[in-house]
Amino acid sequence: MYIAHISEDDERVQSLKDHLLNVRTLCEQWGSKLDLQYVCGLAGWLHDAGKYSQKFQKYIRDPNGKRGSVDHATAGAILLYDFARGGQHDFSGEFSPEKDGFKTLLEELLGNVIMAHHNAKGALDFIDPVSLNVPFTQRLNKQVKGIHGYDASYLEQYQQVKANYFTEFEKKEFSNYYSKALSEVKKIGVQAFVDGQNFYLRYVLSVLIDADHTDTANFEGHTKFGYKNNQRDILSRYFDVNEQAVQTQIRMNTKEKNDKTKRLNQLRQEMSDACFAAASDQTGIYSLSVPTGGGKTLSSLRFALRKAQLQNVDRIIYVVPYTTIIEQNANVIRKRLTNSEDKDDNILEYHSTVTHEPQKASYYYSWDSWDSPIILTSQVAYLNALFGKGSKNIRHMHQLVHAVVIFDEIQTLPIKCIEMNNAALKWLKLQGTTSLLCTATQPALDKISNGLPINKEIVPDLKLAQQAFKRVTIQPVFNEDKQLKTFSLENLIEFIENKLQQGVHSLLVILNTKAAVRKAYEALDEQEGLLKYHLSTAMCSKHRQVEFSEIREQLKNLQTNTKKIVVFSTNLIEAGVDLSFECVIRSCAGLDSIVQAAGRCNRNNEVKMGYTYLIQMDKSVENVGGPLKFLGEAAGITKVLLANNVNQDLLSDKIVRDYFIRLYTKRSSDLPYPSKNGLKLYPLIGSNAGESPNFGSEVNYYHKNKTVPATYLSVAPNTVANLFQVIDSATTDVIVQYGEGKNIAAQLISEKSKFENISGLLKQAQKYCVSVYGDPGKKGSYLGKLVADGSVRYYPEQDIFIAEEGSYSEEFGLGEGRFGSLNY
Repeated sequence: MYIAHISEDDERVQSLKDHLLNVRTLCEQWGSKLDLQYVCGLAGWLHDAGKYSQKFQKYIRDPNGKRGSVDHATAGAILLYDFARGGQHDFSGEFSPEKDGFKTLLEELLGNVIMAHHNAKGALDFIDPVSLNVPFTQRLNKQVKGIHGYDASYLEQYQQVKANYFTEFEKKEFSNYYSKALSEVKKIGVQAFVDGQNFYLRYVLSVLIDADHTDTANFEGHTKFGYKNNQRDILSRYFDVNEQAVQTQIRMNTKEKNDKTKRLNQLRQEMSDACFAAASDQTGIYSLSVPTGGGKTLSSLRFALRKAQLQNVDRIIYVVPYTTIIEQNANVIRKRLTNSEDKDDNILEYHSTVTHEPQKASYYYSWDSWDSPIILTSQVAYLNALFGKGSKNIRHMHQLVHAVVIFDEIQTLPIKCIEMNNAALKWLKLQGTTSLLCTATQPALDKISNGLPINKEIVPDLKLAQQAFKRVTIQPVFNEDKQLKTFSLENLIEFIENKLQQGVHSLLVILNTKAAVRKAYEALDEQEGLLKYHLSTAMCSKHRQVEFSEIREQLKNLQTNTKKIVVFSTNLIEAGVDLSFECVIRSCAGLDSIVQAAGRCNRNNEVKMGYTYLIQMDKSVENVGGPLKFLGEAAGITKVLLANNVNQDLLSDKIVRDYFIRLYTKRSSDLPYPSKNGLKLYPLIGSNAGESPNFGSEVNYYHKNKTVPATYLSVAPNTVANLFQVIDSATTDVIVQYGEGKNIAAQLISEKSKFENISGLLKQAQKYCVSVYGDPGKKGSYLGKLVADGSVRYYPEQDIFIAEEGSYSEEFGLGEGRFGSLNY
């Protein structure tokens, strides 16, 4: 018997034949969503064919065998090429393209996927945009050709694979299966395959990796995951539960005695009903421009559940910028659909701060595979599924097909990722996925070079809706020349004290830098009956959550006591934090940030009309140069709009749209994702809407002009995955001595941790980390100074940084022990 795996626990053996057939079955199941049942199945059937060699069988039986020492991936690709040529290849020269274009497409697609199914960076480049070589073809030929002619040793190994493979499987069956795969390629067509090549390639690879990992895990764990798909049944049940809840809410609102609350609930119901109606429209890309307080989370859920009832939908995926919003939305959805906040694998949170308490096996399978009816995940995880490296990211990609993808706060998507994401959403639309773009400040994604066509804005009358939900006015503080007045620190404190004297009980001040926030906080004198709070990213997320809870409680008690509250914060409070203040003061920034700040004002109708005052801080207090230059550019656009629209409502859809058009024009060079080595990544995925195939991108230009060997496919997914990073992180996480973080830090650096898996502890430590800018090896950087000062220590064995006792302040966060002056 030829062996595929030997179990780690009891040395059970899985036959290679069983593994290949199991993986083929799973690949067929998931590939059928794109009418690629046999294409994906063929990938599964061939992916481990190289294990039929004596060399691999000897390795797997050897307890001391070195993992990865035998290449078992390339043989399956060669077998496919050899079969397509009638088994007549003599291995003395390179494989050349077939005259039949459909056969060549199938070979290039599957050959790449099979060879790359253990490659951490995913599919191989067809054309390397730097060297202009063809790594895909080079690797294919490397095994069959030596430096001096063909490689006789590999030829012998391949002949063993071929003979043993067709001993276990009938050639006639394989031939019929190959023909069916070829028919699927013909049905889709060369044009469609070449236009969407990056995503077809990623999809088939995703299916193969998921099927391979699932079957291996099933063998190890005596499970049978992946075969039974009851997602639609669960979504159908959730639809019924949700509609009952909607009707209950309508009945309850008829009994509401507070007219203001009753009207607000009616407006939210109108938004919900508009979403319900729009869900019956065709698959596509929709926008939902619900103003703050419009019930966006439950309205979008209703849209998605109705869409799942009416169309071919397997799952609902929420893509959210901040973990705080993910947790908040997940709790709302769980409570709505299950009447509980208990976590399970049907409503799955997938983000960096999730800690895995002991769960049933189905939870871990759902986490690894995204095989769940409702998933709430981060922008980073979503974009990594499409473009990032690592098998766990690639494995998730195919779950985006036949889905409803809801983007919460879509305007926060990094600008460099916009063109690539637009290309992905267009392709996903063709494959049966509906996208819903939710925000109060809808970005002008249709106004860039790779514009995103929006099927429909769901809110029937945006202007009317904005007026109906209006609870706050953005009030710029001008000087005599109708320019934003520049505030010194003294001016700001005087302005705050005037508002408090005028009867404001709760006030939020948002400034653009940590240094400015701290200066303002310290400048406001302690007063009897006044509570003041400081918030910044120098505080770990757990610390901030504690502060949020205390502030929330104090805000609730304002009606019953005479205290007043002033909160000083960076923009971390602008999204995903359910706090409401009577008045907000915002230092000038991008209009999207200003609107988010206004969303913290009068959320609960504390006053008849809330005011968000827009000011300009003096540079001596708040410097937005250097690494914050983009913030300064965005603020500059806001000032232009203020000058052009004096006395106009900055919350209007027209002005918001104008802002994004100007922003994208200003930063047009960033839209195609310029990487650190000078390459632009968007052209390397080969998406050129409206242009003929093999033309329009850097890679395809080389292909068209025949400066590289000819291949039908010409994208560079390996280069993209290697360079793709959603967040340009010039920061390092430091574990701080706050709360439970002290115990976690102690466990991580204990002797015991050297011999145990510390990944669980590192997961728990996420909530006790502060991201610090700079290179720890450079004494001039902030992190470098903290290390040099002894405030932070590096532990090389665990590869972690831990703040020393006394370097973390309960008031200001990291850097307050010996190094407070550098907390900028």
